Amino acid sequence: MATHPIIIDSAGGEYMEAVLVIAWAVKSGDPVKTGELLVTVETAKAATEIEADRDGWLAEIFFAEGQEAPVGAVLGTIADEKPIGGEKPIAAQSASIAPATATAAETIPRDPVTSQAPSSTRPPGNRAVASPLARRLAAAAGLNLATISGSGPHGRIKKRDIDATLAARAHEHDGAGQRPPTAVQTSPVAAPALARQTAPVVLIHGFGADRSVWRQVVPLLQSGIETISLDLPGHGAEAARPASSIEEIAFLLSDRLEDMGVGNAHLVGHSLGGAAVLALARLGRLAVRSVTLLAPGGLGPEINAGFIAGLARATTVQALQQWLTVMVGDPAALPSGYAQAALRQMEKAGNRDAIAAMAESLFPDGTQGFDLVSALGELAVPARLIWGRLDRVIPVAHAARAPGFTAVHLLDGVGHVPQIEAPALTARLITETVRSAG
Repeated sequence: MATHPIIIDSAGGEYMEAVLVIAWAVKSGDPVKTGELLVTVETAKAATEIEADRDGWLAEIFFAEGQEAPVGAVLGTIADEKPIGGEKPIAAQSASIAPATATAAETIPRDPVTSQAPSSTRPPGNRAVASPLARRLAAAAGLNLATISGSGPHGRIKKRDIDATLAARAHEHDGAGQRPPTAVQTSPVAAPALARQTAPVVLIHGFGADRSVWRQVVPLLQSGIETISLDLPGHGAEAARPASSIEEIAFLLSDRLEDMGVGNAHLVGHSLGGAAVLALARLGRLAVRSVTLLAPGGLGPEINAGFIAGLARATTVQALQQWLTVMVGDPAALPSGYAQAALRQMEKAGNRDAIAAMAESLFPDGTQGFDLVSALGELAVPARLIWGRLDRVIPVAHAARAPGFTAVHLLDGVGHVPQIEAPALTARLITETVRSAG
């Protein structure tokens, strides 16, 4: 039975990483029509209604009401056929983290922070940047967000900061002989997202793309696999924070994963994202469980400089379409309207200059400015390489530089983007890599 993901790609704020699920308008198993309201989510700025993009049946719900979901997470799925067995209990789905679930941004941090009370306040006049869940918890506890220092990127206030403030307040009240405030209660269905039981699969896209490129693969992963799709620096929601080296990219990605409480993970990277995965593994700040690379950078100096420059410079749908066809073995593999959507997203993100600057620093003189062959050879975990034989962006011959312990899969009729051209096989191979890690 074919299913299609329900996703929110943007949260209305430069630093927003998550949304809060307010209400589902339909239940699992209910029929839905194109344009019908499915779910309402809340960002730090406003409530957003997500409508069905097709007719079908609501097959699964991965994030229940009151639960926070990362931007880009699959909130649920729409099936082409009526699901057998009727409604599936949300609790059962949450316990298994059904396919394509992205882990909530408000996770238990790798290093406990509950003992660290905020030590400074935000400058007067600056609006507090906080996650939707943190805002709700603060309101329930009567806390003024302006007096709380956030531990997230750019001072973003997260749930753990609210917890730390309440813990500090309770300690002060205990010392004064007063009764501590009642703990703020959150929805019990949020527990699976807060207490991660397995290492998530972290997906990192390639140059010029964004995290939505994994949209076809994520729903096809084996049930129980938890995913996080990240935007590269200078791309998508990270447009304002470009990077000038592969090492800087690795540090920035590591910081974001640490902020999300991810201490160990399975890494999947495509093209520049593949190079980022190797640099991230070599950095050593994350316990890497397995590595899956799709046409990765860093295994040789050659790269299609025209393609890189074309992506960075294209200002019309026609121009971008010409360059996008270079990355596939068969132009028909590109979804209808892909170029128009990609250009619109680039204009919305305002990251054309960032991408151009990154292209110049990462690929000087049309050459890959980094060598990560040794990083691949140093891996002590299951590693898999997936490459299309028709790749015209990075030569498939680079696959020959992989060490003997790496499983190498060369795909017939596929170009540079297996996740778009062969999503089912790509999902199967990622699943096999994850399972092989135990």
